[in-house]
Amino acid sequence: MEDIRALELYCGIGGMHFALKKICPSAKIVAAVDISPNANKVYAHNFPQVKLMEKGIEGFSVKMLDKLNFNMVLMSPPCQPFTRIGLQKDVADPRTKSFLHFLSVLPKLSKLPKYILLENVKGFETSEAHKELVKTLNACKYNQQEFLLSPRHLGIPNSRLRYFMLAKRDKFHYNLSKQNNQIWECLPIPVSIIPGVQQSLLELETTENSSEPSAKRAKLESKEVQNGTEHNQSECDSVELQTIEAFLEPNPPEDSFVPSKIIQRYLGVVDIVTKYSTNSTCFTKSYTQYAEGTGSILNMKNTKSKTHISSNMEPNIKDFRYFTPTEVANLMCFPKHLSFPEEISKKQRYKLLGNSLNVNVVSYLISLLLLVNKEILT
Repeated sequence: MEDIRALELYCGIGGMHFALKKICPSAKIVAAVDISPNANKVYAHNFPQVKLMEKGIEGFSVKMLDKLNFNMVLMSPPCQPFTRIGLQKDVADPRTKSFLHFLSVLPKLSKLPKYILLENVKGFETSEAHKELVKTLNACKYNQQEFLLSPRHLGIPNSRLRYFMLAKRDKFHYNLSKQNNQIWECLPIPVSIIPGVQQSLLELETTENSSEPSAKRAKLESKEVQNGTEHNQSECDSVELQTIEAFLEPNPPEDSFVPSKIIQRYLGVVDIVTKYSTNSTCFTKSYTQYAEGTGSILNMKNTKSKTHISSNMEPNIKDFRYFTPTEVANLMCFPKHLSFPEEISKKQRYKLLGNSLNVNVVSYLISLLLLVNKEILT
């Protein structure tokens, strides 16, 4: 494999970094860029050897980028301009300015990066920013492939549907519609789960209907699962889903338990799962701060089905608890050696994880991006 020199934009706590190293341990991150002080503290704590730049990307000139000498770009631009529960101001949102700036300087680089991987929320694919991205990549003669993927496609019991763009200044020498196991033998992922990753922009989930009002669609997305075994199974027919139990800490802290009044008040809207469930809803930056649509709550009772309690019952204080930050990180497939500086509070950890991505999903896509064995794949 060729030497990879990656520029990590909007690096957050380093999800892209972990994903790249999982596929290509010899890869070098030439620089990581983010404007969040807390995210940068966590990134520096885990990757002290990387050049970390706390500045806006719109401050980078062509000359500055050329000096970094990178051949890969990994980026997760701000998603707020495109989220369904937001104002959807798209390119008019100031938070899109840095991304548009990067697109404006990309064609002017003395040497274009060979590989680009971009992650964002579902909805980005219909935005004006997406149109500008495709226009720029076409002008620079990149081949592109787009995906809507959830961790459940890889057997991970967590719903986090996201848009991904792979761009490469070379042909993609594979066909995702083929189901010949020989095609996938060179991938660093077990062959048995690969068929579940046949999801493109042309094959949206049945729960996603663009004709529905945005508020209703957002509610559907936040409540994809009311029972861990009854999720839209079409997205993972060929995948054996793991249970949540494999991602839990053996001795969670006492402050993880949910007050009974929260359970009683929000029983009809909160997603409750058990350790036997094969799904959990997307964990957002507001997890534990709000009940609805921010992530699942764990029923601690030793049961294989969701416990139904009525609003006039007084649940035991230790019947239900929040997932810990470590467990959320586990479900997002961060490695066990991810750690947080002591000064980063529990609330801040949830927020940083909620703004991050699933490491295994990105690892899978990087493996597709870097495939070079044409004899097997053509």
